[in-house]
Amino acid sequence: MVARLAVFDIDDTLLDSHKQLLPSTIKSIDRLKAQRVHVAIATGRNMAMARPVIDALDLRDYVLCNGSAAFADRHQVHRHTLSKENVAKLIRAADEQQIDIVVESLDGLHGHTHPGQRTHAVLDNFKAPQLDYAPDYYLDHDVYQAMMFYPHALDQNLPHPDEFSFVRFHECGVDIIPKAGSKAQGIAKLAAAIGVAPANVVAFGDNQNDREMLQSAGIGIAMGNAAPEIKALADLTTTDCDHDGIANGLQQIGWL
Repeated sequence: MVARLAVFDIDDTLLDSHKQLLPSTIKSIDRLKAQRVHVAIATGRNMAMARPVIDALDLRDYVLCNGSAAFADRHQVHRHTLSKENVAKLIRAADEQQIDIVVESLDGLHGHTHPGQRTHAVLDNFKAPQLDYAPDYYLDHDVYQAMMFYPHALDQNLPHPDEFSFVRFHECGVDIIPKAGSKAQGIAKLAAAIGVAPANVVAFGDNQNDREMLQSAGIGIAMGNAAPEIKALADLTTTDCDHDGIANGLQQIGWL
C-alpha cells in the first residue's frame, strides 16, 4: 500500500467559522485513519494552542509554529528557532511603536508587554491560552516564532531582518517566522520521517501562511472561504469551512 499523508490547516479549515469541528470533518478524519492514511495538522499555532484539536482528533503527527516544529508519531523531528539578536531588534522596534509583541515557545505564549484590548480581541478569537507575562523570556529561551498586533498601516514602521517573514493572519495580527521556513518545510520533514513521497501528500488551507504548502503538496486544496489569490495557488477548491469543505474535498480527489 502506498503511504499517504493528509495535512490540514486548523482555523477556517478543520475548524468552522465558530471554531468547531463539523461532524462531517470528524467522520472524514476517522475514515482516513481507517484506510491507514497519515493525518496531520499544519498550523501557525504552537503546541499549547493546537492541543485541543490534536486531542479531539487523536493525532500523532503535527506541524506547528508555521512549520518551525514538526512531530512524527508524537516525537519531534524538526525544529527551527529564531535568533536572539534579531528578536531583540524586533522587540526594540515594537517598544518604540507601542505595539504588543508575544514570543512563542513550543508550549506557551510569553508577553513582552501587558496586552492591550486589540491584542486580547485577536487572541480570544483563536481561543489562545493565557499569556505568561515575561518581558525578557526571549533572552534565555528558544523562540519558535512571535506575534505582533498592529494594523496594515504600521507595516512600514518595523524592521524586517533577513531572517524573518511577516505573515498576516488577522487584520490586526502578524506572525513572525523564519524566512527560510514555512508550513511546507515542516510538512516535508514530517513526510520524510514517516516515509511519504511528496506526490502523495494532500494539503488543505485557506490563509496566507498556507501558500507554500498548497503549492508544494502533491494536491493542494483551497477552502471555499479562502481569498482568490490563495485559491489560485491550489490545484482545486472545495466548499467553505462551514459547508463540509473537508469531506467534499477528500471526496473530490477520491480519498474518501
